[in-house]
Amino acid sequence: MAEMVSSVVAEETLKQVMERLVGKLEERPADDEKDQLMERLEMAQIKLQAALDTSRRWHIRDASLLRWRKKLKLVAKECDDKLLELQQRAAEDEAREHEVRGSSFPRRLAHAAKSLISSVFSGRDDGQDSTTAAVRRFEWLADGAGEFLRFVELGGTPRQYTFVDPLIGHLLAGKELRYRIFRRNVYHLFCVRPISLDDRGVEAKLLFLYEDDDAPEKNLCLGSILRLSESTDVVGTIIKCLELLVTPHFKPTAESARRELLQLPTQDFSWVPYVESSHKEHWNTMHSNLSQWFRPNPLCCEPHDQPKPSYSSGSSSSGTSSKTIRLSSVADLEPVIKLFLQRHISLSEYNMHRTRAVEGEGSCLKDVPHLRLGLLFCPHGVAEDLAPAIQSSATEVIDGVAQSGVHTNISLEQLDEFMLPKAIDCLHWKAEAAAYQMSWMSRHGMAFLQVEKTGLRTKLPPRHTRGVGNRRSAIRQRRDPKLERWIQVVIDFLNLWVAQAPPRLQGWIVEWVRKASEMQLALPAN
Repeated sequence: MAEMVSSVVAEETLKQVMERLVGKLEERPADDEKDQLMERLEMAQIKLQAALDTSRRWHIRDASLLRWRKKLKLVAKECDDKLLELQQRAAEDEAREHEVRGSSFPRRLAHAAKSLISSVFSGRDDGQDSTTAAVRRFEWLADGAGEFLRFVELGGTPRQYTFVDPLIGHLLAGKELRYRIFRRNVYHLFCVRPISLDDRGVEAKLLFLYEDDDAPEKNLCLGSILRLSESTDVVGTIIKCLELLVTPHFKPTAESARRELLQLPTQDFSWVPYVESSHKEHWNTMHSNLSQWFRPNPLCCEPHDQPKPSYSSGSSSSGTSSKTIRLSSVADLEPVIKLFLQRHISLSEYNMHRTRAVEGEGSCLKDVPHLRLGLLFCPHGVAEDLAPAIQSSATEVIDGVAQSGVHTNISLEQLDEFMLPKAIDCLHWKAEAAAYQMSWMSRHGMAFLQVEKTGLRTKLPPRHTRGVGNRRSAIRQRRDPKLERWIQVVIDFLNLWVAQAPPRLQGWIVEWVRKASEMQLALPAN
């Protein structure tokens, strides 16, 4: 009996000793060193980028300084790549460690023993040595970037910006542009609101609305988020983006938007300090989080980067030939964080796109005079979970719920071509379906397309009630019913797409939608 007790005690003691040994081996003190290396590398990256950004404010004519700046651009690109490599490696190591921690004790023991033997025989990890050497090199070059700037200040001339766009001076000064007019039953609204973010610089949220009470099928909504600099041409950048990126079913609307934007009377624009805007904190929070979603890396596509591939991904899963949305230059899209375009499809138009020939009593669109077609394009969005062999993927979504089956290696243009007939068929035969969506993700760029039912014409008041008196009443109440309706469109759009957002932002979007809906309900009635 005593021998049995002694054996049990010895076994338990040995087990505790081994667990403590495994625990110490699994602590991996090298992880702290890796984190410090990444922090040092990130700081070197920031210094290099700051030097390059500052140097652009100076005219440099000295050949040696130009060579120095070219070298710094190459180093900054190398530093970006090295930091990305370390971040990916750290994520992979963390995933492996998480898997081991959840495994059985013998497997954990074997893993810890293997790590111990490896460290004993190989000494310091060679990869760690090379990483440390690389970090030291980038730190040395980043410290030299400060000396480069001192030479630039001595031998260069400050750039005197004659703003390409007369709007940019007001926006960089923190003023908000407002323009709104009713004329012959046509409504125009154009507003641009700047916001300064600590880690992303100055960005602007742009909204343009056009509504024709007599021809609702011409109505359009254009929204964008842009990064601002002294040389930004706000309207010109939006127009260039429309020309380069808009897919076939949006081309007529893009042309209408371009024409209307160019005809806006700049002399009638008004400017107000953004501090006067109501619910400033609420809208700033939305802007900041959407900017992080749509452009996770604020430094991507900077001038020192190599041009990214055009937004095409070869042939689709259905075997159709490859088509490409050509880009003349990455610089055309670098400032664009998001572009949103929405238009209406009339009954006659969506009948043309239907793939089923029989019109039966079961149609769910007979009482819907219009469908609303929307495109949200983010040229710097990134898909986080694509397999190595897949360049892009598209998922069908109905009322915010992802459906089974994924289209892989498909371009945005191909997706636009076959989505509309599928969407019309879905909404035509499914009474419960309110919105048909497609989520498109690529390694550099993402888009969300959506077709939804709307009873637009039934919501408009009778013609004789749409007079000047009602408009003046709304203005006296500091209300704009048309703008409020489009704000509701934004709320509904985010509510449908929340499941496609990164997990870290989903809770915020749900909370933002709730608060925005409460604000809409709190508005006084006409």
